[in-house]
Amino acid sequence: MKCYQCLRSGTTQEAAGLCHHCSAALCPEHICEVQDSATVMHILAPSMELPIRARILLCSVCKAALDQPSGEQSLFENTKR
Repeated sequence: MKCYQCLRSGTTQEAAGLCHHCSAALCPEHICEVQDSATVMHILAPSMELPIRARILLCSVCKAALDQPSGEQSLFENTKR
């Protein structure tokens, strides 16, 4: 399988993984590795975040889209003074 982002730029490179969000094939150069919290849900107790974080592979487009602040976050940041 070939890297989707390399193909878009006119080159070819073997893929090393897939974007967790859009499933595009990615070479090592285009993989963005992020850490995601793992939680345990309990019926009668609050959820608990586990100490070891999970690895997620993303393309740069999906990472940028998921990193952008929501309108709600911006609203609350503007009211903090």
